[in-house]
Parts: sequence; structure tokens; C-alpha cells
Amino acid sequence: MMEDELIKIWQSSPNQEKIKFEKSKLIIEVQSSLDRIQRSWKYMIIRETIAAIIAIPAFLFITYNVPYTISKIGSIWIVLAVIYILIRLKSAKKHKPTDLTETYIDYLYKTKDYLNAQKKLLDTVLYWYVLPVFPGYVLILLGFIHIPEKRKIIIIAALAFVVMAILAYILNKRGVRKEFDPRLKKIDELIQVLEE
Repeated sequence: MMEDELIKIWQSSPNQEKIKFEKSKLIIEVQSSLDRIQRSWKYMIIRETIAAIIAIPAFLFITYNVPYTISKIGSIWIVLAVIYILIRLKSAKKHKPTDLTETYIDYLYKTKDYLNAQKKLLDTVLYWYVLPVFPGYVLILLGFIHIPEKRKIIIIAALAFVVMAILAYILNKRGVRKEFDPRLKKIDELIQVLEE
């Protein structure tokens, strides 16, 4: 009964009120979608920070204990690469919209910039995440190449790194396509509606 009355009120309301309702509905939908992506980005930063907290001491330990100079250089390289990765991940945070007193359309533009910064990071994961670590990984493995018993393990480890790099690339591209592109499209639609 109540639902039928609401439908009648909706149908009899002027077009201007319908447009306001559509704007409100679109704003709520976009905000909910943005909250979900913000949470997933926050958890990714936490995971990467925990991984760095584990990786840095582990590779410093390798630097101290492995007798081969080339492996020591590779371990230090990886420590520096991990620090660089954390800095790059946290650099997207500077685009995060924080000022709640600005107009909603300004907030949407800043949110769009923030999502584009995150999208760019995921799109270029090969260049700032995989490639900086790769030389250090290779140097560590090359330190053991002169030991015949280790060559098989070195080949398997190198192939494992390549497979993980390809997987990271594919998963990040998929995340951009499924998570960021639709949200950016919604924001563009909402900006267009609000500017009319």
C-alpha cells in the first residue's frame, strides 16, 4: 500500500523533482562505490607495508650472511626497491580529496584525480613494482651460479619470479578494468549531470 502511494507521488511530481532525485541517487551510488575502492586501496597499502616490514630485514639478513658480493649487492638493491615501492604507493595519497567544505562537484573532480592516480599506478605496475626488484633478484641468483648443484634451483627461482611478475601485471590490469574504469565513468556521468 505504502509503495503504491510512493509510486503515485513519484509519477505525479514535476520533472525538476525527478531530476533532483536522480542526482541524489547517483551521488549516493558514486559515494558508496568510492568508499569500497578506498577500503580496498587502504588494505592493499597495509599488505604491501607488512610485506616490506618482512622483506627488508630478510634481505638485510641475506646481505650480512651470504658470502658472495654479487648476492649482497642484489639484496641491498631489493631493500632499496622495496622502499621505493612503498614511496610510490603512498604517493597516490596526496591526491586524496580531504576538504569537506568544498562543493560536491569540486570533490568529484578531486576524487577523479585521485582515482586516476591510483589507476596510473596499477597500469604501470610493471615499471615501478616489478622491474625495480628484478635486477636485485637476478644478482642474488647470480651469486650462486658457480655452484653446479644450485643451477637447477636458480632456473626454477627465475621462472617463478617471471610467472609472479606476469600474474601481478595481469591482476592489476584486470583491477583497472573492473574497478577503476567503471567508477571513473560514473564520476564523469555525475559531473556532467551536476554541471547541467
